[in-house]
Amino acid sequence: MIAEMALGGAERVVLQLLADARAHGDTTGLACAPGGRLLLEAVALGARQYEVPLQRRSAVATMRGAGKLRRAIEDFRPDVIHTHNVRATVATRVALIGLGSKAALLTSVQGLDPGDYRVASRLLRFTTSHVIACSPSVARSLASAGFPPAWIDVIHNAAHLAPADDSRMAALRERFLIGERPLVVGLGRLMPQKSWSTLIEAASHLEGVDIVVAGEGELRAPLERAAHLQGDRVRFIGPVSDVAALLGLASCVVSTSTWEGLPLALLEALSLGVPAVATAVDGVRDVVSPDAAMLVEPGDPGAVADAISRVLAEPGLARRLSEAGMTLSRSWTPQAMVLRYRAAYQAAVG
Repeated sequence: MIAEMALGGAERVVLQLLADARAHGDTTGLACAPGGRLLLEAVALGARQYEVPLQRRSAVATMRGAGKLRRAIEDFRPDVIHTHNVRATVATRVALIGLGSKAALLTSVQGLDPGDYRVASRLLRFTTSHVIACSPSVARSLASAGFPPAWIDVIHNAAHLAPADDSRMAALRERFLIGERPLVVGLGRLMPQKSWSTLIEAASHLEGVDIVVAGEGELRAPLERAAHLQGDRVRFIGPVSDVAALLGLASCVVSTSTWEGLPLALLEALSLGVPAVATAVDGVRDVVSPDAAMLVEPGDPGAVADAISRVLAEPGLARRLSEAGMTLSRSWTPQAMVLRYRAAYQAAVG
């Protein structure tokens, strides 16, 4: 159960789990809002789709979604229900009231705005007894906000990309009119958490580079206006299906988030050896050591610009970051992640 299958980290974890379930011959269902760019991929992996609208953050919408989810549970009769984040968990618990289902309930928390942890912990305490945090920082934040530590496991998010070949990179270069200047890439949804405005301001201090942000979201129009006022130094190119090809063209990848549970896009870049500049927020510091990325304080455009400039101007530094990032990425493989989730499912039903 997940609110929607948009282009986000939690949604990609869902796809990895569905692929693992299919490989093991499991029967899977996916309850989520209709639409979403990754929904077709989920259905292609054999998941039976149930339309449960949960995008709106309101009690009325959650109760309405719970009603549809109840009918989905009655039809599918699952052994395990795996919910992702708080609203999906609350709706699932309401749907289960009086139903008589013996399904085990597991909840993944992929990261929350720091100000939301207290309310989230209170809601989760009454709706689930097994939370899987995507990083140690998420587990710490939940426990600090009052969720019982004994009810928390940590299973790191994981991501890995195979390098793109020359033809894929050439096609992407042509499609997005990417020239021969050093390319700086941002990846992620266009939402307040990602703080792409910091990158726009940092770009005003950079010369001789192309900067693109691949992603979609509610802030695209205002971010494009802000970039235009700064001289169109940052281009927002929308969702990119071939992320490996885009990263293959990149001289540097940048993350300017104000908070993160654990950013899959950054892990993907590290797995390809792309030198990274990232804000030193909890979910990044949990898994990315200072030798594997240039870590800067959030909300500091000058520091972001300086770090990017160093990566582009110092080949030795870029090479060291690349090598350390690839070495680090081997610790967080998708195979290890799905193996631990499978063990959690088996323990829950056992």
